[in-house]
Amino acid sequence: MSYIEHSTGFLVVRTARSLRKALDLRFAEKGITATQFMVLDVLQQEGNLPLSEIGKKIYLDKPAVTGLADRLEKEGFVERKRSLNDRRVVNLHITDRGKAIHDELEPLVVAVDQDCTRILSGEELTAFRTTLNRIWNHTNGSLES
Repeated sequence: MSYIEHSTGFLVVRTARSLRKALDLRFAEKGITATQFMVLDVLQQEGNLPLSEIGKKIYLDKPAVTGLADRLEKEGFVERKRSLNDRRVVNLHITDRGKAIHDELEPLVVAVDQDCTRILSGEELTAFRTTLNRIWNHTNGSLES
């Protein structure tokens, strides 16, 4: 095996892809992806937001978020509305249909997370999440590491 296959970044990305795939499989019958769900989740938690803010919250660039918004809008899960304060800004609004699919799928997110991490004790899971957050903070310039 090469060094890259043992590197922390490779292992984290490989694991993240596996978790996203598990969610995508569970969401497939509803016609939504894990990434689309993340957009709905941000809107459900934070309210109406510009596409650029959604992108910051889910760590995707504006073109990727625009594509997600297009697909979610086509399915009737979100609507685009111009900001009343700045007509150049387009906010994304979650619809009643979007709220319903979010609420229906949220328990699956919890179930997949619990299923994937059940091999860890509660203490190990806490330590693992703490470690991931420390690495995240360190690599993103935080003073905490």
